Amino acid sequence: MTEHGRRMPVDAEPHPDGNQAVYRDGTGRWRSRSLSGRDARPPEHLESTYKPHVAACPRRVVQQAIPGLPAPRPRPRRRAPVRRYTTWKTR
Repeated sequence: MTEHGRRMPVDAEPHPDGNQAVYRDGTGRWRSRSLSGRDARPPEHLESTYKPHVAACPRRVVQQAIPGLPAPRPRPRRRAPVRRYTTWKTR
């Protein structure tokens, strides 16, 4: 689990070039934190460095461009629903 409570799959073996510091907290749960970023700390003595699994997965399929089709356009962000309140007139 990351600092934000999300799952982060990592490879089973530690890797010296990894960018995830993995450790066990006081309750025995595995925790990970990123070693890349502006304010990232280096790994501490109880942490091991691992690579994220998606970076080295041998079965990872990368979508390739289909010849003859235009490049996909970025999807627009969803807008928040408009809240409509009735307007009450006072006399």
